[in-house]
Amino acid sequence: MAFLRRFLGSNNQFEVDGKLVLVAGGSRGLGKAFALELAAKGANLLLLARSEAALRHTQAEVQRACTNSKQIVDAIPVDLTKPDEVVMLAYSSQGILADRVQIHAALNHYHTPDILICTAGGTPTQVGFLADISPEAITSCVDLNYYTTIFIVQYCLKLWLAAAPTASPRHVLLTSSLAAFLGIPGFIAYTPTKVAIRALADTLRQEFLLYDENMFRVHVSFPGPFITEAFFDEQDNKPNLTKALEGTNLSRTELEQKIPSARTIAKRIITGVEKGKTYVPVEWRGDMLLNNMRGPSPRFWTLWDFFLGIVAACAWWFYRRSFDRQTRRFGVSSRYSY
Repeated sequence: MAFLRRFLGSNNQFEVDGKLVLVAGGSRGLGKAFALELAAKGANLLLLARSEAALRHTQAEVQRACTNSKQIVDAIPVDLTKPDEVVMLAYSSQGILADRVQIHAALNHYHTPDILICTAGGTPTQVGFLADISPEAITSCVDLNYYTTIFIVQYCLKLWLAAAPTASPRHVLLTSSLAAFLGIPGFIAYTPTKVAIRALADTLRQEFLLYDENMFRVHVSFPGPFITEAFFDEQDNKPNLTKALEGTNLSRTELEQKIPSARTIAKRIITGVEKGKTYVPVEWRGDMLLNNMRGPSPRFWTLWDFFLGIVAACAWWFYRRSFDRQTRRFGVSSRYSY
């Protein structure tokens, strides 16, 4: 019966109406797109990000997307890379709640979040080859793409463990990238952080089993490029080789026609989570790459995913050779041939 529900796509497993959703990185890009989509589904939203001005602008836009006047949309400026700015819970050695340090008292106005969505990150200025980027670019990439996720996940998990269980599972939705499945020169700082997010999801999924398999659900999405201002900022800094391998060596107009918007990506991810997917590719390339590098990650449609893995294993031999060839050619024709 469960398989039939999966196949038919029925039985929404990510009901958000009336739930409190915490969106980390909710002022721009994919986080903003999630907030708009979920507001239209009846969710209450609490948006976290560093820029207060961007948060207030997004807050007003999300409020207009709400379906009823009782929905809550609030925004709290916070640097998610700093654990002392994320509301922290400290436990005694016996595992009993001992102290609560709250920097942003506004969180006291709300009950424990039902859903956490982590979208903070990106790499608008940290693209480039390893020989060229600075150590500061590497550390900032880790800050923006990993610490912004793990600290808020840890905070919510401690909140959840201290609170009473709910009738339906609480959800964590992480954002990785297609970059987690392959290494493209130019994303040397970014790719390992997105691999880390996938590894975090794998580990977190298993850790959740320590408590009760029905208490929590973890999901991780793997979007490719999507249109935001940050994407175009990144385009200005990408090496030409990176654009060629990624397929983004196009004009802005062509990119806007070819590449989906953040809202489109958010809708696809939400649809996947509603179906109960743990790992959520958003396009056919993501399905192929995921099944080529499945590892310990759960399968959704077992036989189909296995077949895709075989196809991808064959296809990627050719793609890898092509990428290698382009990289060698680029190195010979530039100063990167040492």
